[in-house]
Amino acid sequence: MQVRDAVRADAAAMGGVLVRAFDADPVMNWMFDDAERRRRIYPRMMTALIRHTYLYKGGCQVAGRDGEVLGVALWVPPGRVKVPLWRQLLAAPTMITRAGPARFVRISRRGARLESVIKAVHPREPHWYLSVLGTEPSAQGTGVGGALLRSRLSGCEVPAYLECIDAHVPIYERFGFKVISDIQVPDGGPMLHGMLRAAANS
Repeated sequence: MQVRDAVRADAAAMGGVLVRAFDADPVMNWMFDDAERRRRIYPRMMTALIRHTYLYKGGCQVAGRDGEVLGVALWVPPGRVKVPLWRQLLAAPTMITRAGPARFVRISRRGARLESVIKAVHPREPHWYLSVLGTEPSAQGTGVGGALLRSRLSGCEVPAYLECIDAHVPIYERFGFKVISDIQVPDGGPMLHGMLRAAANS
């Protein structure tokens, strides 16, 4: 399994992997409650977000074999959470075109509410933030996600933090993360758990 830093040319492949990986995810179903429409519009939207925001922040990695992207980790380095507004707006035309203006507004409002409850309990000290980790469904259970986690966490000199659903808590506990907060997604959404991993040298 090869793990490397993601580059701009990976954006479409990364978006495709994450769309398939999160097809049944409760948070994704809360954000996009029409499954058929979600599968049609989300790939281009995710690719635009990766290309214009996540890759700008740096820290993203991909894993795979023989050049095929099988796993994606959207890490945000310490101190790089904020993205200039002009760069965020680069993704907007694609998102509006794919979703339609009315649905784009609805998705944006839900995203803002989700971001609000997540930020309320986000650690203040410098840390690596794992925003998204996903594996191609056909490769799940083969060590792709573990390879991505080990690549970033090995020798990590600052804490690492993430949010996940109930089912994924035991997975991240095996990598040293501990639940530090419970996050109720609003408007009937699922429960998330904030998990923190101490720095490797602490």
